[in-house]
Amino acid sequence: MPRHHLRRISRQYRQNHASAWYLRPFAALLRHPMYFAMNRRSVTGALAIGLFISLLPVPGHTPIAVIVALLAGVNLGVAALAAWINTPLTLLPVFYGEYRLGAWLLGMAPQPWPDAVTWEWLRTQVGLLWRPLFLGAGVTATVTTALVYVLANAAWRWAAARRLKRRRARAAP
Repeated sequence: MPRHHLRRISRQYRQNHASAWYLRPFAALLRHPMYFAMNRRSVTGALAIGLFISLLPVPGHTPIAVIVALLAGVNLGVAALAAWINTPLTLLPVFYGEYRLGAWLLGMAPQPWPDAVTWEWLRTQVGLLWRPLFLGAGVTATVTTALVYVLANAAWRWAAARRLKRRRARAAP
């Protein structure tokens, strides 16, 4: 089962890296039990944080997700991995869709895409594009994250209930 495998890896990581010289400055932070916990609250919260950050048009998704996960006290690895849900291959289509949504919400006509994107075009258009892009990204990230958080919690609870049912069935004569 993946949960047991991840729990074993996490435990081994903590044991192997407890005395590593490069982790000494972060020892107090890494001792927090929730940063590597594999429970519903920690994993679904980290998934939500990573997904939210991945849908925003800002540079450095992974460091931002890890910092927010540290502040929220959720699983660091899941938050860092979830920040890569929106990969470099999908960034442009997702951001373009967010821009179109933001332009629609603001009642603006979307700017036509040029045949060749140049620095000059980008510099002149950034003043027109940033407001609809960030509005669309905020709305998309909020709605998507809320939906994924609810679905991940429901799936976790369903899996836990299923495991409990199996355990009770094995224990019953």
